[in-house]
Amino acid sequence: MFKDIARLSRQTIIYGMGHMLTKVVSFLLLPFLTHQLPPSEFAVFILFGMAISVVIEFLRLGLDVSLLRDYVLEKELQQRKVIFSTIFYTALAFSTLIAILLWSMPETWLRLIISAPEGGHPEWMVYTLRLCAGVIWLDNLSAFPLMVIRGESRAVRFASIKITGSVAQVGLTVILLAVFHRGVAGAYEANLLSSVLMMLMTLPTILKRMRPVFNWSVFTAAAAFGLPNVPNALFYQVVELADRKILELLRTDFEVGVYSAAYKLGMALSIVAMAFRFAWQPFFLQLSERPDAKQIYARVLTYYTAGAGWLFLLLTAIVEPLVKWDIPGMGPLIDPAYWSGLGVFPIVLLAHLPSGIIGIFMVGVYLKKKTWFLPIVTGIAAVVNVAGNILLIPRWGMWAAAWLTLVSYAIMPVILHFYINRHYPVKWEWSRMLHLSIVGALVFAIGAVGRQHGWQLPGFVAALAFPALLLATGAANQTERARLARLWRRNKGGQNKSES
Repeated sequence: MFKDIARLSRQTIIYGMGHMLTKVVSFLLLPFLTHQLPPSEFAVFILFGMAISVVIEFLRLGLDVSLLRDYVLEKELQQRKVIFSTIFYTALAFSTLIAILLWSMPETWLRLIISAPEGGHPEWMVYTLRLCAGVIWLDNLSAFPLMVIRGESRAVRFASIKITGSVAQVGLTVILLAVFHRGVAGAYEANLLSSVLMMLMTLPTILKRMRPVFNWSVFTAAAAFGLPNVPNALFYQVVELADRKILELLRTDFEVGVYSAAYKLGMALSIVAMAFRFAWQPFFLQLSERPDAKQIYARVLTYYTAGAGWLFLLLTAIVEPLVKWDIPGMGPLIDPAYWSGLGVFPIVLLAHLPSGIIGIFMVGVYLKKKTWFLPIVTGIAAVVNVAGNILLIPRWGMWAAAWLTLVSYAIMPVILHFYINRHYPVKWEWSRMLHLSIVGALVFAIGAVGRQHGWQLPGFVAALAFPALLLATGAANQTERARLARLWRRNKGGQNKSES
């Protein structure tokens, strides 16, 4: 078991490094953008980004998850190429159609994205929407070869493509905004150019696997498995994004900008969850026929929760000093106009921890082909999120938005577990999960009390000590303690040898 989990950990770290560096590079953009764009313009930047996310999720038709599943489970090389070709041709046709509609009717789509000022939307917004159409077309098509790369467990290749695209986007954004003063439109010009680069990097994977073939039975099977993911993905996007649109409609652009900056900071755990899921999906499919598979799945849930919980505590402890860090020649890392959103950071951060848990519970969904249930889970969460935001945002603003994000994400794994465990029962380690949650809550409370009195150090020390506190309170079982002891003796022996 430990060998398998170690392999999963290595894959997660590689994917995580790629995804983490991608997001770290993007994070470097956040301070830059807060200094280049006032909150009202930053809100427009965010709303365009939300539109791209929603349209891409719709465009994929769920065929990306079908491709990953069918490609990994199929062992014959020629049939893998048939699967890829059929799905890619479908994506190409549908992506082209939607991109043409976006390009040819920009004002219609703009009214759905951004509230029109007096006199209608300015020309630069129309231009930016057309840039977004190009980004959507390119990013949707490059997603499918990236799925193949994941399915073949080529984590280094996957990470290198993602990192290269992100570095290019950041560099181009800085040049276009700081040197040429292109504003929001410049940020999406950079996005389009980086998407072109990523498409070129995935082109060898496409050409190597493309064949002039379209298999109807492959398409119908992929659609049957994948289409339920369309409403599921769209509902997921509603949970992730609706609060900012409702804030724009019911409050002010300024509050949207401030909240969006805090939300971007709070998505650090979603980076970890996504890196984990990149490695997890091929991993559990490959392990599914082993007799100890369910035991491994249960242990992975415990370890993921412990690791993500530790990261939550560390980030909560350091975020305020980091954001207010005064950089010579630049000033604070994040412009002071955005600091009023820092209070919601821990709530948004915690809200993204369940994302990895949902991914683990997806084992039964994939293996038992129960994808039709996913839109019910995410649909309930979306209804709770939208209804709650409409009712509470007028009075509580971004605080309501943050808490409803946490509630919406938390109810999804609960509903999913109670359903799927009937069809694919796994003995999850609930007592250990409760144990580490209690210790984590106590550590968080120490930090919160310290921060209320202006003391950052107690929270940071307590967060660092979280793994030691888990061991001291008996969170590890006998096998894990024995393995840790062996690792300790081995490392100590190696250190003594090097010293001698």
